[in-house]
Amino acid sequence: MAAPTPLATAEQLLIGREKLLRAASDLDVAAALNEAIAPFLVWPYGVGPMSVRELENNDDPVYRSAIYTKEATEKQEGTVALNAGSVACVFHTARTLTVEELRTAYQRIGAVKRIHRPPRSARSYPVNDVPLGIVCCIDSATSLEQVAEDMMEVNKTAVSTEWPDMIVVLRKGTVNYAMQIEGDKIAGDFLLPNMAGGPVMPMYVHVFCRGLGLHSLNRLLGFLFLHLEIYSPGAKLPHKALLEGTSQMGMTLGGYQFNLRGQLVPVPEEMRADKGAGLRNLPFRIESREGKLQSHVQFIPWQEGGAIRVVGNLPLEAFLVFLGPIMKGAQVIEQKGARISSILPITRQDFLISLQRFQSQSNMIVKPEQPSWIVSKMSDEGSSSPFMARLFMGVITIRDRVFLERKCRESFDKPYENALTALSDARSTAKEIDRLLKEHKQKVSSGEAARLVGKTIHVDGIDKELRKNVADFATSAGRSLKTGMQSLAKALNLDIGFLFKEQSQFEKGVARLSVSHPELADYLQAARAWTEKLSLLRNRIEHEGWRLARAGYREDRGKIEMVEPEVEGTIVSEFTRDTLDRLCCFVEEVTIYGLRTKMDPMISVAEIPLAERDPNAPERFRPALAVGGTPLWKLTYRAEPFDKV
Repeated sequence: MAAPTPLATAEQLLIGREKLLRAASDLDVAAALNEAIAPFLVWPYGVGPMSVRELENNDDPVYRSAIYTKEATEKQEGTVALNAGSVACVFHTARTLTVEELRTAYQRIGAVKRIHRPPRSARSYPVNDVPLGIVCCIDSATSLEQVAEDMMEVNKTAVSTEWPDMIVVLRKGTVNYAMQIEGDKIAGDFLLPNMAGGPVMPMYVHVFCRGLGLHSLNRLLGFLFLHLEIYSPGAKLPHKALLEGTSQMGMTLGGYQFNLRGQLVPVPEEMRADKGAGLRNLPFRIESREGKLQSHVQFIPWQEGGAIRVVGNLPLEAFLVFLGPIMKGAQVIEQKGARISSILPITRQDFLISLQRFQSQSNMIVKPEQPSWIVSKMSDEGSSSPFMARLFMGVITIRDRVFLERKCRESFDKPYENALTALSDARSTAKEIDRLLKEHKQKVSSGEAARLVGKTIHVDGIDKELRKNVADFATSAGRSLKTGMQSLAKALNLDIGFLFKEQSQFEKGVARLSVSHPELADYLQAARAWTEKLSLLRNRIEHEGWRLARAGYREDRGKIEMVEPEVEGTIVSEFTRDTLDRLCCFVEEVTIYGLRTKMDPMISVAEIPLAERDPNAPERFRPALAVGGTPLWKLTYRAEPFDKV
C-alpha cells in the first residue's frame, strides 16, 4: 500500500479526530483509535486488538489497540494472537485519565515491554526493538502539568525500560520525553531505550509537555510513525506531514539522567545548574607556554561517574589517555566546536589527577577558569522572603522562558534592575521609618524621650530624621515607579507613560491601550489613585521643597503619646506601608504581564495559590501551558498587602 497523499493525510486525520472525540460519549476509545490509525499504515503493519502469547497466563493478555507486523498472525474471535516479537506498539486507552488509570497503564504496558525477545536481526549493538507504549485518553481529571507530575511519581515504581513512552490527552496535549546532550539545546522527542547496555551518553531526558489541544493526535501519530520507521526499516509513513503546522513548543517539568547501569534516574538537586552547579563545574583553561588559549576542558558530574568535555582545538583523546585503562570504553560525541565523552566511572578527583598528568607530560599550562559573572549580595534575606522569591527568583524564571539567549536578556535586565534597585532602596527606607517610629513611640510612652513639665511637653524629637527618611522613601519609590517601570514597559513594547500625565491625557492613553491590552488598561485605571499621589508627592519634594509636618504629642491620663504626622491625609506609617505594598505588586504584576505578552502562544503564566507556595521559596508565578494546563493568571488589580497576594 502506498503512503497517502498530503491531502488524503489531512482528511483522514480530521476523520480520525472526529471519531475519537465521539468516543468520549458513545464509541469505544480503542476502536476509534484503531480506525484513526489504520488509513495511514503501510506494509508490514496492521492495527487492532491482539493478544500476546507470552502473557497467556496473565489475567488479561488482550490489548484492544496495538500495532503489529503481519507475520504468522492467527485470528481468534477477531483478536490477533502474536508473539511479543511482532508487537510494535501497545496502547492503553481510556475516556478520562486518572492516577489510577495511569497506574494500570504502567502495569499493562510494562508487562509487554519486559518480555525477553530474541534479536530480530544480527547486530553488534543493542536495538530498540521492544514495542512503544502509549497512553491515549480523550480527557484527564487534572491539568496536563499535573499529569506530568503524576507520571514522574509513578515512574518511581518501575524501571525506565518499562515506562510508557508517551501520554496523550486528546483535548489537552501530550507528555513524553525529550533529549538534550550536555552543552547542547534540547534536540527533540526521545524514544525510550527498552534495554540497558552499551556506553552511557551524557544525555538529559526531560519530561516534556505540549499543550496542543486537538493537535495532540498529530503529535501522537508523528511520534508513533517515527518509531515504526525505525522498527521496520523501509516502511515509509507520513510522520513529517502530520506534524506540519503543529507547534514544537512545550515545557520541561522534570529531568532524568542515565546511570552506569543504563537506567534513567532523576537528576540530583546538586547537579542542577540553578542550584550552583555552574559555579562548581567551571572549566579549566589549557594554554600554551606563551599564554595563548588552546581549549577549555571541563568535568561534568553524572550519576555514578562523570564525563569530560573539551571546547576548542585540542582533541578530547589528549585528555582521556591520562585516565588510564578506564578510557578504553569511552565514546566521543562531536558537538559544535566541542567534544564530550560518554559517562565514565570517574570522580572529579580522578579528573584533576589526569590534568596534572597532562600538564607534566605536555608543553601546556592548565589554569582554573574564573567566573565571567559576579554575584553580589543585595540583601540579608534568603529565598524564603516573598520579596526575594517573587521579585528576583520568580521574575527571572519567567524571563528565561521569554529570552532564551543570554544576549537577548540585556534589553530587559537593565531597566528591570533599575526599577528593582530603586524599589529595594524604598523598602529599606520604609523599614528604617518603621523602626524609627516604633522606637520613638516606646521612648515617649516610657518617659525616656518625653517629659511633662506643668502643662508643657518636652520631647527629644525625631522630626529631622523622619523628614529625611520620608523624602528618601517617596523619591526612591517614585523613581522605581516612573523611571524604572516606564522604561521596562517600553522594553517590552508597552506604553504606560500616560499613567504619569494629567487626567485628560491619562484617559486618552487608557482608551488607546484598552484596544490591544484591555487587562493592563483596567489595571492602570485602578492603580491611578495611588500612583498619581506618589508621583505628585515626589514632584513636590524635588521641585517645591515639600517637607513632612512635625510630629505631634499629647498627654493622656498622665502618659505622653506621639501623634504621627500625615502624608496626603494618611499617617506616615500607613502611607509608607501601603505605598510599598502597592509598588511591590505593581512592579511584579506589570513585569509578569509584559513578559507574558512576549511568550510563545503555546506558553503562558499561572499563579500559584498562596496556600500552595513553597515556604522555602514562595514564588507566585510559574510558566504554564496555554492550552490544557492549569488555570491561567489574569492581570487584575488587588488591594491586599504584598505578602497576602
